[in-house]
Amino acid sequence: MALFEPGRIGKIDTPNRIIMAPLGRGRNAEPSREAQERAVIYYTQRASAGLIISEATHISASSVSRPGTAAVHSPVQTSAWRKVTDAVHAAGGRIFQQLFHLGRKADPDRLPGRLLPVAPSAIAAEGELPTSVGTKPFPVPRALDTAEIPALVEDFRLAIANSHAAGFDGIELHAANGFLIDQFLRDGANKRHDTWGGSIQNRARFLLEIVDRAIGIFGAEGVGVRISPHFTSDGMTDSSPLALFSYVAEELNRRNIAYLHVIESALHPEAERISPHLRGLFKGPFILAADFTRDSAEAAIAEGRADFVAFGRLYIANPDLVERFKLGASLNPPDVSTFSNGGDAGYIDYPTLAQQLVLAD
Repeated sequence: MALFEPGRIGKIDTPNRIIMAPLGRGRNAEPSREAQERAVIYYTQRASAGLIISEATHISASSVSRPGTAAVHSPVQTSAWRKVTDAVHAAGGRIFQQLFHLGRKADPDRLPGRLLPVAPSAIAAEGELPTSVGTKPFPVPRALDTAEIPALVEDFRLAIANSHAAGFDGIELHAANGFLIDQFLRDGANKRHDTWGGSIQNRARFLLEIVDRAIGIFGAEGVGVRISPHFTSDGMTDSSPLALFSYVAEELNRRNIAYLHVIESALHPEAERISPHLRGLFKGPFILAADFTRDSAEAAIAEGRADFVAFGRLYIANPDLVERFKLGASLNPPDVSTFSNGGDAGYIDYPTLAQQLVLAD
């Protein structure tokens, strides 16, 4: 089956085409936000994936929301991640770190000095922000001054350097789901009139400058980008998403990065899909994600619509997802209540197929 054929991402040979999607599980230390021993176990349990992409990881103290989310902007955090990567590599796995900044979706109560979050423009995200005392509307962010933006690019570069020091095989820039990079990309969130806004080329500049910094550290073969052309939550809109993401795909292709990771549901109406167009523009490894099953992923790869498929919820509950897919075995049902909070339960206690067979005996 195509899903179990070897592949290649950058300089990495993968034993299969199954990707572990980035999954924020809220299990890191507070307030220091470094990965704990249970994270070492969690990622190592899933080392048979063709590639693991880590949970979204904050690049600076100015990007914080709910408790337990990961960060990689301090020496303590970097050292903690090194334990994860060493263990994954010892188990024969491969792992990239996903990096992001929340932008307007950060929680002011958790930011240094309780300052307002920053964004391309002073436009609040729609919806509510979960806090320790309930939910509240997202705040109106402070629009960044033109002179401040290079410092944000530098924050990303420093975090990328920390990812390299922590032993990751590469990084994935989270340019999706309404976070800061996505806020710069979309003209519904970016109303700037300087060189960081207006035209598609200007709005994509923030992402591409960060990509170039990442290439300077990892090489193009160690840089991936995740985008979400259909994401409209939080009031994220764009007047021409096809043109926007086509330009992004062309520029990333020109830079020959390791892969392009596109969130487009397997259930999305075929006539409305953007991924086939992007697939024609980006010639490198192409990852699809969202709502895929073993069979729909196999079809996507066999038909040439993707080179790899990322799985999220299925990986939460099935650390040995590759083996279960190979054997056509039943899958553990996920416990939704433990997805983004808790301790070991719902995190590292899901049984493998082998463990279930032993218990059955």
